[in-house]
Amino acid sequence: MTTLPAYEPPVDENELLLKWIRRARESQMSHYDMADLLSARDRWIGWLVTALTAFVGTAAFAALTLTAISIEMRVFVGIVSVTAVVSAALQTFLRYAERAEKHRAAGARYGAVRRRLEAVFAGDPDARDGHYLTAIRDELDRLAEDSPNVPPHIFYRTQRTLSRDTPRSRDA
Repeated sequence: MTTLPAYEPPVDENELLLKWIRRARESQMSHYDMADLLSARDRWIGWLVTALTAFVGTAAFAALTLTAISIEMRVFVGIVSVTAVVSAALQTFLRYAERAEKHRAAGARYGAVRRRLEAVFAGDPDARDGHYLTAIRDELDRLAEDSPNVPPHIFYRTQRTLSRDTPRSRDA
């Protein structure tokens, strides 16, 4: 289990911006990590369904041409056929591809907010209007409400990866 350091609220505007930048980056990367995981699961089940249905189709065709098929082979083909149907149903029910896309979109939105926060922190005069903190806070709140949940183990893994300060392709 991961223990988090004690929470210390920011004491000034720059510290607040740095905390928001860190949180936005962690959220961005954890959503991208979750999207990658769900996409991999979707591909794995897709390959399984494809292979199993190809086997069942071939076995059914062979059964039409051969009259003497052993009972063991019939049972095996039946089991593979049921496994193919269950796999296809799981792929539809779990909606990995759809969920992955929602996480990718959330990651992109967190990335946009993070870049805006970095521009504010860097002193970009165009990024600082009269109510920029309120606008950014509102956007972060909307993102937190609208984004799908990332399981804690994925979020903590992402935090550990980011704490090693390794460059990531999606860090821009």
